[in-house]
Amino acid sequence: MMAGVGQRFEVTLEQEEVPAFHPSHGTPNAMKSRTLVVRLGTATARFEQTDYGHPGRFNPWSPRGIDGALQARSDALLRLCESVSALL
Repeated sequence: MMAGVGQRFEVTLEQEEVPAFHPSHGTPNAMKSRTLVVRLGTATARFEQTDYGHPGRFNPWSPRGIDGALQARSDALLRLCESVSALL
């Protein structure tokens, strides 16, 4: 551990592809799903994005759990999700 280290900031992004007619979506096309998790100190925010309904074009990010300490920053967190996904 480094001396003088302040708050920890961590972003993880996972993407998976679910095959056509999978029970989770049932559509005739494969579906891509992204999960982005932000950790700031001890607080966590989780977001999800899929291309459900139009393959290859992702829907907007949706919050899937934001700790109380980060709820006031929801708009900034959504902008972070958009910025991170633009790098893919």
